[in-house]
Amino acid sequence: MDRREFLLNTAKASGVVIPWWGLLPLANAQSNTGPILIDIHADGGHDHQSWTDPDDRDPAMNFYAQRGTPAVGPNIPGCQIQMAPMGNHQAFLAANFMDMLVVNGINTETNSHDGGDVASATGKLEMGYASLCELHAAKYGVGQPMAWLASGGTFQVSAGLAVPTPVPGPDQLRSSIVPNASSATSLFVKQADFDKTLAARDARLQALKASGITLPRERLINDQFILAKEARARLAAVAQNIPATINQNFPAAQVALIAAQSGITSSALLQTGGFDAHGNLENAYNGANGSLTRLTNLIQFLRDEAAARGLINRMYIVVRSEFGRTPINNGLGKDHDNKGGTYLIVLPPGSGLGNRVVGATGMRSRNMTFNPTTGAVDPNGVMFRPRHVHEAIRTRLGIQVSNPAQSLGVPAAERIDLFNPNMRTGYPVRA
Repeated sequence: MDRREFLLNTAKASGVVIPWWGLLPLANAQSNTGPILIDIHADGGHDHQSWTDPDDRDPAMNFYAQRGTPAVGPNIPGCQIQMAPMGNHQAFLAANFMDMLVVNGINTETNSHDGGDVASATGKLEMGYASLCELHAAKYGVGQPMAWLASGGTFQVSAGLAVPTPVPGPDQLRSSIVPNASSATSLFVKQADFDKTLAARDARLQALKASGITLPRERLINDQFILAKEARARLAAVAQNIPATINQNFPAAQVALIAAQSGITSSALLQTGGFDAHGNLENAYNGANGSLTRLTNLIQFLRDEAAARGLINRMYIVVRSEFGRTPINNGLGKDHDNKGGTYLIVLPPGSGLGNRVVGATGMRSRNMTFNPTTGAVDPNGVMFRPRHVHEAIRTRLGIQVSNPAQSLGVPAAERIDLFNPNMRTGYPVRA
């Protein structure tokens, strides 16, 4: 039983209510130096060829192919990754390609939003499997009060390992750890009066303790109240990480990183949408307010904010979506397709594992098979599915499941050596 559970059980037994903000195990949390995971769901099933698997030759697949506009990437010195010439991909790729690992050509095994969301989050279509965020929290967030934060309507079903916490607003977070703060600029009561109240209560507790109370339960409760007071003093340090103004474009992302910096969160699930474009895909995806620009801006914000907060060397970002999409339809959009699923993994700087593309699709986004060790196209190889990617990420993050019910069932011969710096597919000629 950890200290938080012990305090809660003691309070319940005695009828005493201890606010949860007085129980946050900040002393343990602040010593956490494990990896931080940010899972981004690109909601709607993004078109892989408008993302990291471009085809600038086939007019039936892309508007930029119709215009004769080449993919970006080859024009960036040293860059081995290509992105569609849409959104702000040029600037995003130039700034981040050395830390980007792309996995293209995933057979998502479904073209359903619900099924694809489950599979991309957990690695399996069947319900009951833990999401990557939950597994990460179960390993690295033990004892943290908000080990797994979740924002948006994405897959948040817990498998019983760690329960997700909705991302609090900045004022909610502040008032949770500093109970007298109603916001960044206002208090419920004058701080001097609040301090006097706390001092009077603490003096009474100390007097009761010194009086030689002999009843075990009363002595225990008094001790725990004093411990709770000490915990609140430590929690005051968390408030220092919260700026007076939160970024209004990405508030959930900033709050998640504040919580990670403060040691009370280890993983966060974020969402950005607008990718289910059955019609007018160009309008939905492209431009300053398009879904592609919002996605890359979110990733860039996370990296910049993490660097400012001293977290970037610990942060992994995984971007996923439900499925790929078909050729252009009569409505100038694209429909659902189990071919062309994509994962983008943004690694900590200096890992030496970025600037690589593993997996690809053939003509008209045909699924292909690959050598699981080298990544080369191989007719006798493995067709990558979400479970293969999740197995590789679990291994990289040091997540080992002991419960067979959480095993992804990937045979040893099919496990892809995704984080081997020599494994790469690149962009083979489509056939």
